[in-house]
Amino acid sequence: MVLFDRWGLNAVPMKDEERQLLYCLTAYRLGQKTAQQVGNFITIDWPRLYRLAAVHKLGAVVYETLRGLPGFCREQPQLAARWRRETMIQAASQLAKTQRLLRLTGALEVAGVRYAVVKGALCREMYTRPELRPSGDEDILIAPEDFSKCSAVLIQNGMERTDEEEGPVTHWLDRQTGLHVELHTELFSTKLASDHLLNNCFSQQLNHTVSMPVSGGTVCTFQPTYHFLFLVCHAIKHFIAGGFGIRTLCDIVTYAEQHQEAIDQDAVYAWLEKAKGRVFLDQVLSIGQEFLSMNPKGWAMSAPAHAAEMLEDILDAGIYGQSTMSRRHSGALVLRAAEEGQTRPNVIRAAFPPKEQLVGRYPILEKRPALLPVMWIRRLGAYGLELIKSQKSDNSLRDNLALGKQRTEMMIRYGIIPRDKTKN
Repeated sequence: MVLFDRWGLNAVPMKDEERQLLYCLTAYRLGQKTAQQVGNFITIDWPRLYRLAAVHKLGAVVYETLRGLPGFCREQPQLAARWRRETMIQAASQLAKTQRLLRLTGALEVAGVRYAVVKGALCREMYTRPELRPSGDEDILIAPEDFSKCSAVLIQNGMERTDEEEGPVTHWLDRQTGLHVELHTELFSTKLASDHLLNNCFSQQLNHTVSMPVSGGTVCTFQPTYHFLFLVCHAIKHFIAGGFGIRTLCDIVTYAEQHQEAIDQDAVYAWLEKAKGRVFLDQVLSIGQEFLSMNPKGWAMSAPAHAAEMLEDILDAGIYGQSTMSRRHSGALVLRAAEEGQTRPNVIRAAFPPKEQLVGRYPILEKRPALLPVMWIRRLGAYGLELIKSQKSDNSLRDNLALGKQRTEMMIRYGIIPRDKTKN
């Protein structure tokens, strides 16, 4: 892998397994069968690499790019067998889920339901071995007025709704394949100022969808400009709420590279100015060029000042900021700061948030706001149980506040929380 070191990113203090993970992801992204660079390491701590890959949901990718190395897991035959078994199960499961998705979207088209599949299936299609990039769920956007018709189609096609309350997102499950569909009437549900604008933007794109190939079939999705914009804004949402992993960055980088001629960069940058994500995109693309061998042709990137800081955060975050309990629980602090323009996380507001912040998780509050204290108790009780079960030193209140403060300051440096609107 070529290392440009344009912005000093090679100075990032990375563990061996983190750099090995990046080599593997680069090989997968470029369609190479083996990440040969990993073999140049004198020693490879296979259990540590396995655990890191699992945190980033890249276990199958790492296995497939390393299993051809002569010394692969030589000292860990049980781990090698487990890794192989998990990779085969994941690949077969993902193939089945994708075919199930194609049958569902075909039924939606026959019924005349306007829809757009985003993220998962479209991102997988960019890679030579798409089944190695898993999706926890498939996201489908529809117009609110089509919800009843769409629900009827899903039920007729064997999907089971797994939630009861109404809201902008409903969850559907196919118990035979395990396909989980998140059905959206809005793609963003936080109270950030840009969310309303973005929701309107993407809703309008339902009138301008295009068909894209997926595993031998096709699905409707946004035009490349707006699908790329969604990938970036979705990553920003998770970046604020706890972080996002290297797989998400890889999807953005690969999409930017493969669709750069079809993406209207001026339109993307104009929307990102409204979403306070212009600096964020610079960081992502610079990391992609430095560590994932992205070809920057066609992308005008400024020299970002804090890309190394973002890379450290990404490697620590795991998939959507779920690597540690402290990171998960501190996400509420950063989100509140982003929504209110605060420079200091407010632990009281995070522990007892207003109804508007919880209605996405507890839709019943929309109809019965008096239940808010009950939901506070439920959240705090779940948090306490996690503390007892985990017995981890990385989940203390001090850790949560410190991480929340550190990440809030990072959002300010990136312009996601405007400095001139913060409160002291």
